[in-house]
Amino acid sequence: MPKPLSPEANRLNHLLWRLNLVNVEAAEMVGVSERTIYRWLSGTTKVPPSVLSLLEMTLRLREAAMKV
Repeated sequence: MPKPLSPEANRLNHLLWRLNLVNVEAAEMVGVSERTIYRWLSGTTKVPPSVLSLLEMTLRLREAAMKV
């Protein structure tokens, strides 16, 4: 049975989906390798809170821009 993902990995996956970003685009945005994104999503490496904050702010800005 696969190990459940951490809340951070789940949140990252959700944010990437909401932002419509593929892993390579997300890696470029946050300044890491695509492999690091895979590690975060698989739960083998902890997602830094700063990355989640950056993606959450990006999502909020995009949503606000769509309302205008």
